[in-house]
Amino acid sequence: MKNTQIYIPELPLTPDGVEAFLAGPNVEGVGPAYARKIVERFGTGALRVLTETPALAENIPGLGASRVARASESLLALPCSPEVLAFLSSCHIGDTLIERIIDRYGDRTPEVIISDPYSMVEDVWQLSFFTADKAGRALGIPVDDPHRLQGSLVTAVKQYAEEGHLFATPEEALTRAADITGVGEADIRRVLPDAVKSGRLVSSRGGLYLPVFHKAETEGAEKLVQLAAAHPKPVPKEDIPSCTGKGCPYTAEQKEAIRMVLDNPVSILTGGPGSGKTTVLRGVIKAIEKQGEKVVLCAPTGRAAKRMAMLTDHEAMTIHRLLGYTSGRGYNTRLIDADTLVIDETSMMEQVLFNHLLQALRPGTRVVMAGDPDQLPAIGAGDVLRSMMESGTVPTARLDGNFRQSEGSLIASGARAINAGEMPRSKPGSDFMIIPEASVQMIHDRILSLVAEELPSSRSISPADILVVTPQQIGPLGARQLNVDLQSHLNPEGPALVRGSTVMRLDDPVMQTANSRERNVYNGEIGVITDVNTGAQNLTVTFSDGRSSTYQRSELSELTLAYATTVHKLQGSEAPNIIIPVTMAHKPMLYRNLLYTAVSRATNLCVLVGEEEALRYAVGNSPATVRHSHFGERLKTPAGDTPLTREECQKGTGDSKT
Repeated sequence: MKNTQIYIPELPLTPDGVEAFLAGPNVEGVGPAYARKIVERFGTGALRVLTETPALAENIPGLGASRVARASESLLALPCSPEVLAFLSSCHIGDTLIERIIDRYGDRTPEVIISDPYSMVEDVWQLSFFTADKAGRALGIPVDDPHRLQGSLVTAVKQYAEEGHLFATPEEALTRAADITGVGEADIRRVLPDAVKSGRLVSSRGGLYLPVFHKAETEGAEKLVQLAAAHPKPVPKEDIPSCTGKGCPYTAEQKEAIRMVLDNPVSILTGGPGSGKTTVLRGVIKAIEKQGEKVVLCAPTGRAAKRMAMLTDHEAMTIHRLLGYTSGRGYNTRLIDADTLVIDETSMMEQVLFNHLLQALRPGTRVVMAGDPDQLPAIGAGDVLRSMMESGTVPTARLDGNFRQSEGSLIASGARAINAGEMPRSKPGSDFMIIPEASVQMIHDRILSLVAEELPSSRSISPADILVVTPQQIGPLGARQLNVDLQSHLNPEGPALVRGSTVMRLDDPVMQTANSRERNVYNGEIGVITDVNTGAQNLTVTFSDGRSSTYQRSELSELTLAYATTVHKLQGSEAPNIIIPVTMAHKPMLYRNLLYTAVSRATNLCVLVGEEEALRYAVGNSPATVRHSHFGERLKTPAGDTPLTREECQKGTGDSKT
């Protein structure tokens, strides 16, 4: 039966847009060739023909009654008017975004598009202002329309969130919104109070937040303060282990750290690479379990959780798995069954995820957080670990030892020097070497030589035990190109599967790129292709712990070559032998914390290859801006969440503290 969709004649459709829509995934039985024929015959009225008088299209050569019927039925089954979706195609908005718009609004899509297309900026996260503006401009919305200007303010604050900030100051938001729209700041300032009043933005403590980040910051601070007010069950001195899991006595520093963690309901354990954080956690876990209490371990990434489980000999899982997260459905709100929750790699924790985790804890749960605030911060918004430490409200134990490398290791001293903003020392034949090369091509060629010839010859290191760690994915020294070139250099022949431009060959190292509970393999885990069946079009990967998993050709998108990887991808893990290209070609990524993180991932050997200018630049280039966050302030002073008044919005305010 025909639905009640209404044709909307005021929407300006284009032949190209209607053709693209008919050829897309929302319309069955058509495809590009027939879409072109239909539009050539009926123009922008093609949708009305297919939904109201489909028999008129049956005489188009090759189309036939069956195809027309399928097309008509699929158009009538859409949750909103096909003219609206064709209009979006006419604005050169892609099929993926159109699908997301439909998922978000359903039968409200026409109302949203016609009344305020700029509201899509906040409701559909991946949709930019510039995409929404295509629809707005096509509808003839004036450049200074209040809806457009409010949309630009939301976009400005959203962009700050994408850069890691929880909020933007009003002046920052106004300046960026003016750049986005081409409209003066004074005109945009006039709509700021309305953007706040409508709830599209939240004004708090001198900052402008997207609601999701204000909620995460305020709720998270409130819950953490509640947890910190609890009184943990005392642990007798005799129940605290005196030796590490390896039979060595704890150092005085480690004993003090264990005692501090056990005495406090919420605590932080921090220190540089190899400082003994995991060793202390093992002692904490033993002492708590001796009291008959349950300890749960988690980390932000699958690879970090896997490493944590291996080092503590306890099950650990990703935070997403612990919270019952499923794609498309979000987080399960169940409470976590734990007396103590241990979180590793807390520096990688974004504010929204941290809040979800805190809200799932029962009152009285002890929380232990481990991490290094000098490493790269979370990819998402917030700076959770640093904010807590700088607030001074969370008891913190800092470990300064080095147990990862032998005493006198230049890896350890090099990482410490970089973190202090000093040039690291290098010595030929040591575990930390700096090899100067003057150009991108020379760096590239030297890396191939080091992996294939120099290190195997001089250090008896197998190429399979060497990982190239680079700041970015793209470019001749990016992970993608280095993977292709290293594969060609080290493993050019043998059975392989090909999918698009990806070639995966027997004996290639590969990395899992997404968490897979079915395989029990997590994002960032590295294995080796141990079998390729070209007949069945599948391959088998054996991971470092001996587990194997088979991937069909259609599933190869779950894997990437792992001769090289990015620093971000390796964070939370380690590798025995690492080579790092250092070049001004990577200037946008050359920050001190990125180089420190990369160097600190190596356990046996670290080699920097590149330009001295680039190394000096990275060492001296501390991140330019501290992430905007009031999380630490809220831990100290929960009250005082005063919004900006309308007058303050219109007059402007000074920068808020960060």
